[in-house]
This record gives sequence, C-alpha cells and structure tokens, in this order.
Amino acid sequence: MDLFVMVVGASGIGDGGEQKYNYKLRAWTNEDDPRQTKIVTTNADPEFREVLHLPQNMASSFLNLELFSVNSADTDAFFIGRANTALPMKTNANVYRKIKLQNLDTSGNIVTVGYLEVYLGLETG
Repeated sequence: MDLFVMVVGASGIGDGGEQKYNYKLRAWTNEDDPRQTKIVTTNADPEFREVLHLPQNMASSFLNLELFSVNSADTDAFFIGRANTALPMKTNANVYRKIKLQNLDTSGNIVTVGYLEVYLGLETG
C-alpha cells in the first residue's frame, strides 16, 4: 500500500520581497525512511504542487513534514518548521488538510510559522 501525498501549497512563510528563496520539503512516515521533493524557487509563499508516493512498509499512523529554506546549490539549509498529521484510514479516498507548520521561538516556545496544504490518500497496488 502506498501513501499518496500531494503538497499543494504553503501560506504565511514567504515575505513577498524581491529576494528569491528556495524551499525544500522532506516528508516521511517512518523515522528511517525520509523522502524529499525537489527545490522550489519563489519570492512569496511556496506552492509546491509536488506528488510523493511514500511506501507503507512499516506500520505508522502519522505523516511528518519538514520545510527548509536552502541556497541555490542546496548546500546550506535553514529549518523553517515541522508539521504532522494523521494518515487517512480509508483506501482510495483523498483527504484535504491544512496543517500547522511549527518551530520554536527564541524562548523555546512552540509557535506556528505558517501552514502546509496537503491532499492525502492511501492507494492499493
């Protein structure tokens, strides 16, 4: 069974200025099986439109996502935030979710730094 993940957008992250930013997204369901999308360049909130097929080879109940801002060579990354959401329970049915992207502030408190918009679905085959 595969987990179909389509990250369709992000909001509250980009500053809309003239400087272009590169964003990279990592997604995984099992700690030992991270996957990532391509780098997306934008000067506003990133719209990924990326599709990931994450194999479900181990029992898991959550999808974890991390968003990074990277330089154009993908050699230096700045962690923006982490999000997670429960996996759908039904197969072959898409679920839309807008999930909080969170990080720690300078005092160590968890704060919302933006949102990721995703479609999730379990596919058989």
